[in-house]
Order: sequence, then structure tokens, then C-alpha cells
Amino acid sequence: MINELSEKKLHELKNKNFFDEININRGIEKEFFRVDQNGHISKRPHPKELGSALTNKYITTDFAEAQLELVTPVFKNIDDLHNFLHKLHEFVAHNIHKDEMLWPFSMPPHIKDESEINLGYYHQSNIGLLKHVYRRGLKVRYGSTMQCVSGMHYNFSVDELSLNKLVGGASQDNYNKAYLGLIRNFKRLFWFILCEFGQTNIVDKSFIKNRAHNLNKLNEKDFFLKNATSLRMSEIGYVSEAQKNLNVKYNSIEEFLLKIRDAIKIPYTEFKQKGLLDEDDNYHQISDGVIQIENEYYDSIRPKRASEIGLRPYEQIKKFGIEYLEVRGIDIDSNEVTGISKNHIMFLDLILIYCLVSESPKITDEEKLRIDKNDLEAVYAGRDENTILTFGSEQKTIRDAKRHIYRDLLTLAEYFKDNKKFIDSISYVKKYSKADLPQTSFHEDGIKKAKKVTKFLREHENNKFDNIKYETEMSLSRLKNINENTSEEMNNFVKNYNEGI
Repeated sequence: MINELSEKKLHELKNKNFFDEININRGIEKEFFRVDQNGHISKRPHPKELGSALTNKYITTDFAEAQLELVTPVFKNIDDLHNFLHKLHEFVAHNIHKDEMLWPFSMPPHIKDESEINLGYYHQSNIGLLKHVYRRGLKVRYGSTMQCVSGMHYNFSVDELSLNKLVGGASQDNYNKAYLGLIRNFKRLFWFILCEFGQTNIVDKSFIKNRAHNLNKLNEKDFFLKNATSLRMSEIGYVSEAQKNLNVKYNSIEEFLLKIRDAIKIPYTEFKQKGLLDEDDNYHQISDGVIQIENEYYDSIRPKRASEIGLRPYEQIKKFGIEYLEVRGIDIDSNEVTGISKNHIMFLDLILIYCLVSESPKITDEEKLRIDKNDLEAVYAGRDENTILTFGSEQKTIRDAKRHIYRDLLTLAEYFKDNKKFIDSISYVKKYSKADLPQTSFHEDGIKKAKKVTKFLREHENNKFDNIKYETEMSLSRLKNINENTSEEMNNFVKNYNEGI
């Protein structure tokens, strides 16, 4: 099915001033690489000038030591959010090594050998080593190359007053149901997200080295699919075969938590065979389940809650419920310095509100299969609008299905007092051109863009970063304190952590 708006429900919400008074909380996380002048992944350690990757709230690392992750605070205003993300980029550009650049794409540059990819290092505290062990586990399971895919994460929530108008009563149970309904609708719409946000239809040949694929050769250095939208989200991208059978449908919070718990606790044959310990009897996987920890669960959208000291993500949601949603299937836009435009952020807000206020029946096993099939069709052929998708008993071309979605989004936008911004974002996205094929090669185009954007960022005066500099300094103090107060033997720490769910 395609999401359905109820005119009756929209009028009811309008009468409650839902659209005029809604407050959205939003934040962004962006992953990307530090590269050298030749476009290769940097082998330099995480710069001290950026603070501690373990304790800095704004600047950390992802899988690899050179894979930066920028994290904004929560903002209610899109301009403030985008400006802060831009400042983070400026700060990074000024504080990495002078010979390093910021890689502009979701797909990684040419990787000569996996040995050049150093795993994220977080010093010698128990929690720091746990993060490193997790990354060792990812390498053991999937290899390092796959983990070098980067993207944008968009964190979204609605204030409680607005939720109360929507669900008819202030309770965490009602909030959980509302957010799960949003998730189900977003899953139904993810093909649309792939079509409108996908920027990765080409990969460097090193990314698919020794891997089965269905891509076409573009030149001596690159492979591509002309009509692909986001190869990052394809079977050669950031996916896990082991997770395909989890069958998470988000029909209840209990179902979701049970699936996640079992995925961690129940051994998965392939990962069990790799063992929890290496030849030196040190952990190189946290667990041998389908996922080691909660964050390994890959999906286009995930329910989340802000960290509580001493509680795993599973326990946080179980005890306190869903606080916000993390949208994950967004490619980096290499034409934007920050990786995403303000219009695209506004458009995401509209889509997520659309998913929130639309009817959201539970997902059946049959619909789950259709959703997954539609996503793959959009991944591999979404730029061809004659591609056929299936919605219930109906089949529609992508062109007709998109027309339906855009009609609904325009209808929804008109209910807002400040509707012009939403309508403008729709026009912008509809006209926005997707990533073009490289003029030379993917890697060489990446170098040109990296040089251009890094130079642009460094030309700005480095005098607007007081809060970022302060957090950087404080993160180093927090790291020192954590390191000095670590006493538990590491293997025992991992064992106890894994048993604590």
C-alpha cells in the first residue's frame, strides 16, 4: 500500500492547532573520510585538535580511525541546525592535517588494500576498548571495505504537546505507538526516499574486489548502474545477509525489543564459527549473535533514546520508551558542503510528518516482502520511472507512485501556517538533479571536489567556534578521567556487558 491521508483526520488536527503549533526536534549525524592529497584514506590518527573520539559530543569517528562522524545538538530551527553543521565542517577543515582533505561522497575512495584501513581507536578504558572490539567484530564479519560506506543520519522527534494532540492522551505507550506507526509508513515509503535522495550509482572498482555483483563497467576504474539510486543501500553496500531473516515489522515495541534481544543473544552459525576470541584470547567479537550490539542492526530507520549512563540502548527503550527516530538511508549530497541542503531537511520533515499522521496498519509478512522488493527495485532501477513497484494487489510505475506521494505532500503542506517553505522544498526536490557520472573517474572526481570543498572551508576565519573548541577541550579532560578510573579486566568487562541484556 501507499500511505493514505485522511481528510477527516487532517481537519481534526487543524482544529487542534496541530499544524500551527507543532515543534520538531531535529539533529544530524554525518560520516565521511579524511583522505590524503592522492584521495587515499588517511593513515594519520584522529587529530588531538578535534578532541577525544570517545567523549566529544560533536566530533567522533565511525568504523575507521579516519572516518569522521559529526554530530549536531538538537535544534528546533532548520537554519540553526544547518549553520551548526557547517561550523563543524569548518572547524574540522581547520584542525586536520594541512595535507588532508574531506572526502565528499558516501562511497569510499579507491582502497588499495584493506590493510590501509585502521580501525577506530578510543584509548585504553573499558568503554573505549569495547568500541574498538565492536569494530574488530565488524571487520571479522564483513571485511573492512564494506564498513567504509558513509551517510547522513537524520534524527527526528515531535514535542509531547503535539504528540498529545495526535494520539489523544499523554502516555509513553501512546507515544511509542505513534512513532512505530511513523516507522511502518516510512518503511512503506523508503523506495521514494531512495529515488529522491539517492546519490550513489557508481563505485570504485576496489569496492567490489572479489565480490559478486551485477554492476556494469563504466571505465577502467569504475563500475555503475545507469538507473541505480543508492548502491550504498544495495546488496553490495551496507547490508547484512544475516539480518535479513530478523523480519522486524515494528508492529509493537515488544516485538521490536524481542527481535533485537534474540539477535544479540542467540548464536548465528557463521559468526559463531569465527569465535569470540582471537589467537591471543582477546575478544574480537562482542557476541556471536546476528548482531553484536544494538547499533549493528542495519535499517533505514530505527527507534532511539538518548543515552542513560549504565544502560544499553535496548534497556533504555525497554524502560523509558522511544524518544526519537533515526533516519539512516540518506546519501551524502556531494554538491552541498554539509552533505545536505536546507530544502532537503525541510522535505524530510514533511515526509516524516506525513508518515506520522497517515493511517498505519500493521505490516504483515506478505507486505514486508513487498516492501523489501520495492526497495531493491528502487535501489537498482529507481531513476527509470517506468520501473514497476507493487502496493498490495496493485502495480504502479515509479512515476505514478511518486505522483501520488507528491500530491499528498502538497495537500499536507497546505495545512501549515508557514506552508510556503514546505511547498518550496517540494519544488526544489522534484527539480533537483541527481549525481552525474564522473568526467574522469569516481576517484579523480572525488579528489577534485575534496580539494575544492576543503579549500572553501579553510578560507573562512577560524574565530566562530567557541562552543566547539570548549567541547573539544572538555572531551580530552573526560577521556583522562575515564582512563584513570578504569580497573576491570577487559575480557571480563566484555563478558559482563554481553550478558547484561
